Parts: sequence; C-alpha cells; structure tokens
Amino acid sequence: MATRETERGSSDGLPEDMIPEILARVPPKHLLRFRAACKAWRDLATDPAFIRRHHSHQPRQPLVFTYDVGGCLQAVDLATNKRRAVLRVIQRVPPPHPFADDGRGALMVHGSCNGLLLLSFHRSFFVCNPATRQGARLPLLLQDGRDVVGFYQHADSGEYRVLYHEAERLGLQSRHSYYVLTVGSPQARSIELRTSSAEVGAGLMRGLERSRTSPPVLLHGSLHWSPQQSQGGDILVFDQAAESFRRISRPAEASLTKDDHTQLFEMEGKLAMFCSPQFAKNLAVWFMDDYKEMRWVWKYWVKLSFKLAYQPIPLPLCPIVLYQEGDMLVSEEVSDKVLHCDKTGKSQGPVDCSARGTRVTPHMLKESLVLHEFLQTQRNDGACEWFSEVEFADGSDTAISADETQTD
Repeated sequence: MATRETERGSSDGLPEDMIPEILARVPPKHLLRFRAACKAWRDLATDPAFIRRHHSHQPRQPLVFTYDVGGCLQAVDLATNKRRAVLRVIQRVPPPHPFADDGRGALMVHGSCNGLLLLSFHRSFFVCNPATRQGARLPLLLQDGRDVVGFYQHADSGEYRVLYHEAERLGLQSRHSYYVLTVGSPQARSIELRTSSAEVGAGLMRGLERSRTSPPVLLHGSLHWSPQQSQGGDILVFDQAAESFRRISRPAEASLTKDDHTQLFEMEGKLAMFCSPQFAKNLAVWFMDDYKEMRWVWKYWVKLSFKLAYQPIPLPLCPIVLYQEGDMLVSEEVSDKVLHCDKTGKSQGPVDCSARGTRVTPHMLKESLVLHEFLQTQRNDGACEWFSEVEFADGSDTAISADETQTD
C-alpha cells in the first residue's frame, strides 16, 4: 500500500521539490516505469512542461550500425562507451548489404531531430520516435532519384520537415529540383530556388550530398552543410523560414581535395568545422567566432596517436566522426576497434564493439517522450505495425499511449 509520503511524491525524507529534478535526468525507459510508483509521479511524467525539461537533460548519443545479425541501430553512451540497441531488423527479412554505396537494402539514418529519427530500409522511408514507439511511413520518398538532404523542425510552425531533391536526366547530365515534405502531410511541395547568386543556383542544380553521410547543422534558424564540391568548396546555407539558399566561405586555411573529409558540427553554441586529410594524424578544427561577420578562427589541433582505418570500401565512409562539443568516434587501424576520443584526440577507451561489421554514422539521438499526432502508436510487443521489417529493441514495458501524454 502506498504511504502518504509516496502519494505526495516524497520518500525517505527526500524533499518534494527534488523529485522533478531527479526524474528529469533519468533515461526515458526508466521514467516510464517510474510512473507506476504513484499517482503524483504519473502526473508529473505526463506533464508537457516536464517532458520538455526531461528532453533537455537527455544526453546526445552517437548512432552506429552493426550488421552481425540482420542489422541493428545502436546508440553509444559517451559517458560509459556502452552501446544499447534502438532498432533492429527482424530475422525474417533478408540481411542488408552494409557495403553498398547507395545503402540499398540496409537500415540507414537520414536525419535526427528532437528525438525523431528519419530512416530507410529496402528503399522504404519512415520516421519514428524510439522512446515512445511511434512512427509512420513516408511513401512519397520511395521514388528513385529522390535523395534526402535535410530533416528539421520548422521554427514558426513546429512542423517536422524533410528537404529532398529529385534528379531529372537531361542527356548526360542531371538537373535537381527541390521539395519540402511536412511529416504527416499527404504531399510534398516544390520550392523555388531563391538564392543569393547565380553560382549558388547552378550548384544546387547539380545536387547536394545526402544527409545520411553529410547531415546539415541547424543553427541560427538555418541549415548548414559541410563544404560542397557543387558549391565550389563553400558552405551552403538554407534559411528554413524564408526557404532561400546562400553560401558562406569555409576557413581560408582549410584545404579541400577529393581525399579530404570535412565536417561541420556545433560546439559551444557556435558553428565549427574540422578537416581530416587522408592518413593524416593532425586534424585541424576551426570555430566561427562571429556568425554575423562570418569570421572563422583556428581553434585547436586534434593529434591522434594511432593510425586511422581506411579500407578499399570505406566502412564507415570516413574513419573519424566528430560530434557536438568535440567528442569523436574513430575507427582505429591496428586494433580494429572503434575508439572514443575527446576533442584533443586523447583516447577515452574503446566502444564495446568491433569495427568490422560496424558503421559509425554522423547522427546523434537525443531522446524525447513527446507524443506527436502525426505519428502512429504501435502495440506493446516491440514490432512496428507501421513498418513490419524492423522492431524496437528495449522490450514491451516502455511503450506509451496517446491518452497518457500530450504533445507540446
């Protein structure tokens, strides 16, 4: 029987105002179980304001794929270097081919935003929230020649949108048209290529890199892509409110050759970039000190004490991925391991997985318990009714229904 102290939300003399602070920091799976402790905790865990605060306290975790048994998407806890399964391909589905350059057959991440993941499998696209077990198919993205280049939340409307382009063959060349699909909408809309210059427009007609390998950074209300060859090596910027494109220069000292890998990321609330020449041990990191003036400053060198793992068919596409605030996952050549390094390149130990059969992605997951009306809720057995080829991996006790939590 619940005691009076438990019903008030306190236990063993713990101050009542401490309960929300503690629960806001526990993982979603445990929070959903704690709702059964008492009515006060259940009411708290379903309050929209608390759910937003809970999301703000969740860590960003890098996403990796393993292909040992059918295919599994996993999140890495950078505090412990431990993995946990997020989604896995069910056994009756033919195993994916992780080495295919176009991702055909493989479970792929195309975007991550506020706890939502945009994924594809066998050319079918779907969006889901692993924490709440909601999801929906996106059939409009099935057509060949359509590539996702961005996934974001529109600031004014709160809508979740997919930016993609579609290639049209014109003789030996292709011309790309751009579309915005609002998740939950039955159709996409074409957007006019409003650009700051003819050069930007010409580059857009040649297309952009796919977001599964080069996701844009959302900062100051705009999407920023890593230096694009179609843009002469400059950084393309998409103002998501005005739906217009422009470009900004990369750091003047940053070389860009076909063998170099550059990546944008966010650090300390500002735009940052690193450049990784092939086989180099010293990686340069730049920092946009003044966004209004577009002024880049050199931040620091990342000095690696080991060799990177480059392969004839790269797995992952680049052996080093740098995440928000500077943490890195690195495929190390000699030990055949995925290492976690801090922003100086100092090893923080190996991730508990082998580099063989593991693909490090440039995406991160920050879990959220917000429910969305445009997504479907599935039954409590792990399988996805809206996408039967995959299943959630954490058991049946974490699923919640739409009548328990409200969207914000």
